[in-house]
Amino acid sequence: MKPARLHSLAQAEIVRAVAFYNDARAGLGDEFADEVEAAIARIERHPKAAPPDRNGYRKCVVGKRFPYAIFYYEYDAHVWVASVYHSSREPDAWTDRTPETGDSN
Repeated sequence: MKPARLHSLAQAEIVRAVAFYNDARAGLGDEFADEVEAAIARIERHPKAAPPDRNGYRKCVVGKRFPYAIFYYEYDAHVWVASVYHSSREPDAWTDRTPETGDSN
């Protein structure tokens, strides 16, 4: 198992989505947070489950109910989550993120 480290903007994306979904329906944001947590746990257990793209990033879909994906990079000792991204947003907007620009343990 490789522990996950989240970019600070990935953490902020989760917080915004939780608030959005809780505003839409009480408890829905908490369900989203549970789905994200489960997806990150899957990534930690099986970081190679998704193939890397041309830049080495991998993608894990956040359940079936929410149009989000987690983009991450596998290192020797951990996985680094660059973004928790809504599928309708500009697909490459997060790709300039690096561990040095907002890594979190």
